[in-house]
Amino acid sequence: MGIPPQTGSLAHLRTRSAGGRITVWMALLISVIGPTVFVSAQCPPAAVIPFRYDSLMRLPNEQQATGFWQLLRLCDRCGQNRDSSYAKIWHRLGALSYFQKDFSRALHYTEKAIAINARQQPASSPSFLAKSYFNLAKIYLDLQDERRARQVFQQFVDFGSQFPERYEQVAMAYWHLANLFFKESDYQKAIRQADLGIAFAERINHTNLLAANLTEKANSLKELGDYERALSLVNQLIRLFGKTPEPSIELANAYSSRASVLLRLHRFSEARNTYDRAYLVHTQIGNPPGQAEVISNIGFLYDNFLHQADRALGQYQKALAIKTDDRYGQIRIISNIGEIFWQKQDFPTALRYFRRALDSLRIDAGQKPASLTRTIRQTPYKEYLLSVVQNLADTWLDYAKSLAKQNQKPLQEALNAYQLADQTVDIMRFEQTGLQSKLYWREKTHSLYEHAIETAYLLKDHDAGFHFFEKSRAVLLSDKLNELGARQQLPPRKARQEQVIRQAIQSLQLMLADHKPGSRAYDSTNTRLLMEQEKLDAFLTKTEQENPSYFRYKYDTSIPSLATLHQWLNRRRASLVSFFVGDRALYIFSADGTRSHLLQRAVEPYRETVQAFLPLCASHQQNRQFGRFLTLSHALYRQLIQPLNLSTESVIVSPDLHFIPVETLSRSATKPDFLIHYHAFSYGYSATVLLKEKAPSAAGTSDFLGMAPVRFNPRLRQAVLPGSDQVLSDIGNLFSQPTLLTEQAATRQAFQSKAYDYQIVQLFTHADADSLGREPLLYFADSTLHLSELNDELSYQTQMIVLSACKTGIGVNQQGEGILSLARGFASLGIPSVLTTLWSVEDQATYQLTGRFYHHLSTGLPKDIALQKAKLDGLHSASRTAQLPYRWAGLILVGNPDPLPAFRSNTPLWAGGLALLLGGFLGWWLLRRKAGQNRIYSKTRT
Repeated sequence: MGIPPQTGSLAHLRTRSAGGRITVWMALLISVIGPTVFVSAQCPPAAVIPFRYDSLMRLPNEQQATGFWQLLRLCDRCGQNRDSSYAKIWHRLGALSYFQKDFSRALHYTEKAIAINARQQPASSPSFLAKSYFNLAKIYLDLQDERRARQVFQQFVDFGSQFPERYEQVAMAYWHLANLFFKESDYQKAIRQADLGIAFAERINHTNLLAANLTEKANSLKELGDYERALSLVNQLIRLFGKTPEPSIELANAYSSRASVLLRLHRFSEARNTYDRAYLVHTQIGNPPGQAEVISNIGFLYDNFLHQADRALGQYQKALAIKTDDRYGQIRIISNIGEIFWQKQDFPTALRYFRRALDSLRIDAGQKPASLTRTIRQTPYKEYLLSVVQNLADTWLDYAKSLAKQNQKPLQEALNAYQLADQTVDIMRFEQTGLQSKLYWREKTHSLYEHAIETAYLLKDHDAGFHFFEKSRAVLLSDKLNELGARQQLPPRKARQEQVIRQAIQSLQLMLADHKPGSRAYDSTNTRLLMEQEKLDAFLTKTEQENPSYFRYKYDTSIPSLATLHQWLNRRRASLVSFFVGDRALYIFSADGTRSHLLQRAVEPYRETVQAFLPLCASHQQNRQFGRFLTLSHALYRQLIQPLNLSTESVIVSPDLHFIPVETLSRSATKPDFLIHYHAFSYGYSATVLLKEKAPSAAGTSDFLGMAPVRFNPRLRQAVLPGSDQVLSDIGNLFSQPTLLTEQAATRQAFQSKAYDYQIVQLFTHADADSLGREPLLYFADSTLHLSELNDELSYQTQMIVLSACKTGIGVNQQGEGILSLARGFASLGIPSVLTTLWSVEDQATYQLTGRFYHHLSTGLPKDIALQKAKLDGLHSASRTAQLPYRWAGLILVGNPDPLPAFRSNTPLWAGGLALLLGGFLGWWLLRRKAGQNRIYSKTRT
């Protein structure tokens, strides 16, 4: 707790001059006879108070309180109650109350010390103020108010890191913060805290604090699946503490952490042996909570990895019998016992254990919403809470399915529990700051939403089904759009402050990339970067507290109701089709202006069909295997679309796991009868994102920015794009004042400085992406722009961006969020419509399709219908080879399909259209000449 040492020395005495300053002989006299001489007589010189404070600190703790209270009364009577010495007295009284476990008094006295020292008078002590903040955080921690403890620890490290004499407490505070964020399941943030704690522990060469922070970092790395790094850290700890003759809690924790990592690596025998060593050390040091935790972990090994339920149950019951004050450890054991009875299909017994765990967490689903939200927020180890609630819900669902006759009561209980779990996920998401942590939990909760959708399906509850469909997809994108909208609620000064911090972070990230990992420069820069990221988090937290409208906008978790969706679709005469690919089933939700459907289909036939279909979509091999392509296309049509009886021309598809070009599905298995002839398709990340209507662009915003580099810097090794500048010029003629940047003018800097201020942005360029984790990027004449470099600090007025480049819709498929592509990156800037590509498209075919799209768009058509007509125009005039779907289906519309504001053409509409048609005819003639008489739609060769 950072309490000063209980022993001291008179060596601290210093000779002072006369004239109101204490002398050596006076100091010695006071140390012998105490302050009572001054209490009953005149007020002492001011310098007596700190000297008496030091004298009292040399006494045993139990003898200090009386002397400090006398000193306090002396200060009050003599008016010496405004300086740092007075604050130190209150601080010490708080510490003494803490030792007596009188936490309410400790809190009150420590807050008084802070209030006095925070006045920033000449005699105040900033360093001691930081020390009081540290003690205050520790008190909150013992009061189990972990949210307040976390807030105060963060205040302390921001302040205390300025003073070298506080580095030990700073390292300890970061350790506590790492543990608190671990409990919140924000593992990325926990790693950041631990890294900062490691840096400060190394500065003061404090082995135990170094070990504590390394352990927290290893635990978080393990949860994020980085097992090798976690194992390396815990092995380092075991080497460090295994050399000491005496067993220690650090060694026991290191063994436990190592065993847990080995478990994830499926090295079960090693894990069991290492758990035994951890148990032995906990026994040697007399630590019952540690013993119970190890036994419970062994039970987890038998249960979840070796599938020996009875042996697991024995371990859990043994651990539960050990009396400890570790409430959350006990809750975890109780829930694990419930899981075993659930697996044994003893549902009533399992439900009793889960209710017992929830009662221990003080969770009552019958609470009023605000009260329940507050309770969830105040619960540490939310991962435990989520696990218990989800287990409860899953048990009710399986119980309902096990009954001979369908019973609505257990299904309704399951639905209620899934709604509670969903609320918990929302709170966890907003308490996490790291994207990696958020993505981790999006993936972890996929099964939760699958089972919730299944429950809604069995209850025929379309409202609940739609809600859980929406919560299963693109939630982080919706949060990002909320954040962009919330920034508009900030005063300009606040917005500028945030921008300065973000720019500092970006600068340090670039500096870090230039240094070699492990070097002194790298470590120093990394520490500065971590602290700047902490500064941003603190700024955002304070901003949320000071700006209620910003807070409400940013943390709006509401999902549009099904009735609202019906109205939105009715105005557009459109339908929505949404897919959910689960482990146990495929679910399809559809809605139009008046009705909705929720269907369940077998998932394995769908997986097999789509895995064979997608490679053929993007390949010229489609020609030689057209018969197989058509068979698979028709099979997907029957699985996904035929049961819905779609009645609208416009159809919005919200995909899951696989991005299928639905317009290539054929109504016939024997001849090409593609859906492009019947419907205009667009795609949406979710209905929630689609319904976040963007306000029209501000007056005076420019209408069109077009960029076509044509040729690229040789070091970029990209092919020339001949003709792209001419097509761009033709498109620009549809606008009154277009800005066209071609050749060397089409630079990265030009794009970044101009694009945000244009309603429509068109790029004819190259792009690169894959689904293996390589970051997507765009090429400009001089350099590249990565997905992570898109600037969200600017307020984009752009209504549509057209990415006429290869694979701009490709990226890592993040379960629960969708494909993290360039297209999604632009959507996260608040751009409501993006034309993007699903595979490597042919340049000339793309130019012609893009030109036809703008022609139809300029007539006032909605974007989806304009794109459909552009594709149909090409199909009607193209050679048989050019009619293959891989040539025309790669360009898709993602986002809002509404029409754009009227185009202001310099030329008559018919003239622009004629020019485009002539261009299309010329392109067709060239393709025809090149293709010759090649046959298409050939049967698959055997």
